[in-house]
Amino acid sequence: MKTIFVAGTDTGVGKTIVAAGLAAALRIKGYSVGVMKPVSCGGQEDAYFLIKAVRAHDPIKFVNPIALKESLSPNVAAERERVKIDIKKIEKAFLYFKKCKLDFLVVEGCGGLLVPVTDRFLVIDLIPKLKAQTVLVSRSGLGAINHSLLSLEALRKRKIEPLGVIFNRIVGGEMSVPEKTNPQVVAKIGKTKSLGMFPYIKEGCQPDCVGKAFLKHIDLTKIV
Repeated sequence: MKTIFVAGTDTGVGKTIVAAGLAAALRIKGYSVGVMKPVSCGGQEDAYFLIKAVRAHDPIKFVNPIALKESLSPNVAAERERVKIDIKKIEKAFLYFKKCKLDFLVVEGCGGLLVPVTDRFLVIDLIPKLKAQTVLVSRSGLGAINHSLLSLEALRKRKIEPLGVIFNRIVGGEMSVPEKTNPQVVAKIGKTKSLGMFPYIKEGCQPDCVGKAFLKHIDLTKIV
């Protein structure tokens, strides 16, 4: 099983839509695919959308082993909820998927890479724990360069070399100058690959729709 961790440069950059698109694209290509959202804050909608993307029937307790109520960093949400986050729950969920003998497991992160899950465990620490390869998702417009380069630096500091960066369009309409130039700038300065520009997806688009969009706009061969 090849595990692909979909990391974000920040909160709200589109990790869920890109992760669902990747998972659906792999399914469309004929691979057996599982999905995980190890930690969620503010509801489990993202986890259920990932499940729909691969038409899976895996228990939600394995897809989303740690679910917190408030949209806060996990450590703060857990403290306010008076619960203790147990990383072993994520490990047990990962073992469940390994036993399923899948071709791929697509894992979506929570917020940015340095978001604390606990006071001693960050989102970025999930990547080596799950022995995953990493795809970085960045917003497409202003701010993408700084956030992407900082995230690449954080990954490489931990000896994690990402497969590349996917730029996600959060708004529709004509592409701005930053959107047209950011991928090349990040690829050149960050010494990484631009995997493509994911298009703006209207709310309500179904998993097959995002999967086809992924195959059309993102270079899947550089990921698999």
